[in-house]
Amino acid sequence: MGRIIVANRRGHQLVEWETIDTEEARAGVAEAERILREARDSGCAVSKKVDGVHVLDRGAFDPQAEEYQIVAPIAGG
Repeated sequence: MGRIIVANRRGHQLVEWETIDTEEARAGVAEAERILREARDSGCAVSKKVDGVHVLDRGAFDPQAEEYQIVAPIAGG
């Protein structure tokens, strides 16, 4: 199972998907991919857990990844 942690001003949101091949799992993967694409398009930083450590990620969505984190840019002045 993979997951995305979305950090925002309300705390965080957790999105999870299964990696088995079912209709429901494919829909979960598509939703996760959409969330990451929209986050990147809106200027958020995306990291992926690799060998137990989060590293900035600009690559294609990997449904086999254990975890992604999305952090919105800091706004204000």
